Amino acid sequence: SFPRIPRETPEEPLVIPGVLSLCNTAHGKIRGVKKPAFLAKAKTTLLAIPRKAWVVGGVLVGVVTFYSLVFFVPKPVDFSYANASCVSQLLLAPDLQKTNSPEFDIIIKDKTAIGSVALFSTKLCVEPKSAPKEGSHTVAVAPFGGPIAAKRLKLKVSEPPQARATDFIDKTIPTARPLTIGLSAPDQVYAYSLKVGEKATSCPQKDNRLVCDITGLDLEQGAQYPVALRKSFKAGSPVVIKSGTVTTHVPLQNTEASIKDGYTAYDMPKDFTFKFDKPLSSVKAALQKAEGDTLEDIKLTVAIDGQSAVLSTANDLPRRSSFKLTITEALAEDGSSLQDPIVLNFSTSGGPKVSSISVGGGSVAPNAQIILTFDQPLAESLDITKLIRTTGVASAVRKTSPTQVVLALQGAPDCAAFTVAVDKGMKSGSNNETTQEAWAHQSRITCGTSWVIGYSVRGRPITAHSFGSGSTILFTGGIHGNEASTVTTMQAWVQYLQANAGSVLPAGKRVVIVPNVNPDGIAAGSRNNANNVNLGRNFDTDNWKADIETANGVLVNGGGTSVTSEPEAAALAALTRQLRPRLEVSFHSQGRLVGANKFGDSVAIGNTYAQAVGYATMFYNAEAVMGYPMTGEYEDWMGERLGIPAILIELPSHSGNYFSSQLPALKKMLSL
Repeated sequence: SFPRIPRETPEEPLVIPGVLSLCNTAHGKIRGVKKPAFLAKAKTTLLAIPRKAWVVGGVLVGVVTFYSLVFFVPKPVDFSYANASCVSQLLLAPDLQKTNSPEFDIIIKDKTAIGSVALFSTKLCVEPKSAPKEGSHTVAVAPFGGPIAAKRLKLKVSEPPQARATDFIDKTIPTARPLTIGLSAPDQVYAYSLKVGEKATSCPQKDNRLVCDITGLDLEQGAQYPVALRKSFKAGSPVVIKSGTVTTHVPLQNTEASIKDGYTAYDMPKDFTFKFDKPLSSVKAALQKAEGDTLEDIKLTVAIDGQSAVLSTANDLPRRSSFKLTITEALAEDGSSLQDPIVLNFSTSGGPKVSSISVGGGSVAPNAQIILTFDQPLAESLDITKLIRTTGVASAVRKTSPTQVVLALQGAPDCAAFTVAVDKGMKSGSNNETTQEAWAHQSRITCGTSWVIGYSVRGRPITAHSFGSGSTILFTGGIHGNEASTVTTMQAWVQYLQANAGSVLPAGKRVVIVPNVNPDGIAAGSRNNANNVNLGRNFDTDNWKADIETANGVLVNGGGTSVTSEPEAAALAALTRQLRPRLEVSFHSQGRLVGANKFGDSVAIGNTYAQAVGYATMFYNAEAVMGYPMTGEYEDWMGERLGIPAILIELPSHSGNYFSSQLPALKKMLSL
């Protein structure tokens, strides 16, 4: 294995590299050094060695040196998390080489072969079998994995790449786009995943970043979740490396829109504007025309300007049609999104239609100004006098605004029925469409009059309503402020007569109704008036008392400081004296009972009323039923002082409207 070294004589010692310095020392070539005795002996011994022995020895030393360099001295390798960890290394018979390390595999690459037989290879790569541990590791590859001719690699494993916890822990994150977490260095060794709440997603790497697609986790917006970043080696169980909490962005909110659900477009819109509470990055929308159960797509373009999105169509929308506009997706620049899609159903109008009229079905004043409001502007060229009119009463028609027309009644007679009519052919000032159908509204001129008979302690008016003329029946309600059902029932009676007095009120009959005798008590929900007086017991009867007995004991001055000391009772007494009614009907609550003051035919009338509504009577046992003596009562005062028969109705409850159930009995009272 050594090159031939020329000599001048056969006896000249053979100089073998590696022992030259020793020989030089033996021959005393080093100046200034005293030659020890053992060197002289070594010189003698070396010079005595035959030439062939020197050759064999040299070969052995060279082999040992080469073997030591190739096999015993480990070759350094820096382990890489980002790429393959490889070194250049000549290795014979690579297919016979095996690795016996429990932590790493040595992968033999760049093989040279003849046929199917690999002669040698020139590259070794190290791959971990388990999660690599930081520090130095020795890994060997040898024929058949044995101890002979083993090539050792000294592997240096550095700290693994670190994830930036500040990228997500205690942060507000979007739910509509992936979450990006930075790494200190690329890492192809570990697989990463992110667990948010009870759900997890993988986090593949891209450019020193983990990209965790949380969009499929169905996270609620505006919610807080526990979060854990995990890594795993191959198919191993994930290990938590960072944990904490995250809060998701609050949902993107639509704050303004040019249309609303159920909207009717009277003009010809091509643009629909939506404003949101955050700057937008993208919007997806669809517009469809509804034809029965079929939806026909209409091309829509979307333009974003800061927090606004403008959805535009190329052509005018068809008239008298229904549409469905859907914003399927809207993303803000911060990654928040809509909680739910925005779905708006709207339609386009035809010609003008009456949207409201200022009068109802009755109680219209003889000289009322009836206002018709249309759903869209009327064409300026339209002659409304040819298309709008009243029948049954006279009126003058004029246009007061683009959408309103006034019909001024001209001295209509009491109780006259009339009709407000609008012909078809009304032309729009917004879309050039015309109405396809006529419109009409029927009503009636009021049949009665109203006036204020007095004022409450706190200055609230007490109003009476009169219908017809002749023999009078007086109806009262609300004398006790906690009996609101009596007021609503009497108010409904007024409204009924305002619309129907002409047909239900017999000739020679007059009805007067005072729905709310105690307006202060009704407003406060208090039984008594503002002076804490029971108005029903403030009248000049034989048994009037200032201090009255009640269900809760004696109430001092509950009957008033004197008879009719209260303005409400005085007003009612004055009206009663003025009217001298044939009958008075007082409404109270609660109990499903009918009482009578036992003057004139009050008991017979009470029986008639009770039978009509199915109530019990308390003609002779009222105090026993109520549980306390009753003094200064309004009904007793009418009988004792004026000889007027009166009945008292106790409705089923303090609240509600019992007009429908009382109407049959009320009509019977009109025939007395």
